[in-house]
Amino acid sequence: MEFRESAAPLGPGLNGMGAFGARIRRSGGAHPLDREEAHMQHTLDALIRQFERGRLTRRQLVQALLVVAASPALGQDRPAGAFRATGIDHVQITVTDLKATQQFYEKLFGVTTTSPNPTQLSLGLGSAGNSISVHSESGPIKPIDHFGIAVEDFSTEAALATVKRVVPGMKAEKNGTSVFVIGPDGVRVQIVPARK
Repeated sequence: MEFRESAAPLGPGLNGMGAFGARIRRSGGAHPLDREEAHMQHTLDALIRQFERGRLTRRQLVQALLVVAASPALGQDRPAGAFRATGIDHVQITVTDLKATQQFYEKLFGVTTTSPNPTQLSLGLGSAGNSISVHSESGPIKPIDHFGIAVEDFSTEAALATVKRVVPGMKAEKNGTSVFVIGPDGVRVQIVPARK
């Protein structure tokens, strides 16, 4: 890629230059921007326009540009995986004192609490539906029981087949609308459908 000045003016504040004084163009001519590059260019142009119209302060513009710059590089592909993960859905921890744990998380983080049964709590975090699942046990405990990874386009049957195809010999177990697998060091991972 090479940088060339853009002929398209963005306003008086940038003396007719594109975002950062240059627009990204592929070497050798007028190849169209791919979808990610076009989205990035649109985002940069929108930020500059907001700044020029007085809707963003210089500090806000710099902060927004830093966020954009920290996003994956233009054209950088996401590593291919069997599942397209959208984030951590939940973490399940094991404790000896359910009530003390509930009070700790409620007082410190303001979580919402639901209790599906006498030995388990669900501590809701924010509005995205993420949670900490708390399970009570006596005797020796393993603090983190498992964590759940939310994936797009999920079905239990397809997930079971995918695990068997991608990691032959791996034990995968259906659990309601999710699938459990065991990582190399014995950590349980629950694959769950992404929230919509």
